[in-house]
Amino acid sequence: TQTAMVLDPSKALLVEFLGTFVLAYVILHVATAKQVAKNEYYGLAIGLTVLGIAFAFGSISGGAFNPAVAVALVVMNIIELKDIWIHIVGDLLGAVAAVYSFKFCNSDAD
Repeated sequence: TQTAMVLDPSKALLVEFLGTFVLAYVILHVATAKQVAKNEYYGLAIGLTVLGIAFAFGSISGGAFNPAVAVALVVMNIIELKDIWIHIVGDLLGAVAAVYSFKFCNSDAD
């Protein structure tokens, strides 16, 4: 059987926040901004972003960047249940920060 990762809470929380921020920020810019309404390559941008943050941060936190994925990581015994708070808190704060950053950079966004 596979043993779950041992996470350093401060490092894991930081990388989950940063990874989720980057992912949500990219999604908002390439899939929802008015300037890219006819963009056909948003899937490539999002996929490469996921690949990049997974390679950069996956070994530190398990690479969830989404609370639902964090639940799957617990079920698959990749992270321990006691560490799921790291993913939920980091992911939600990262997403909220991305939304406010997007709104600040795109004042015409609804």
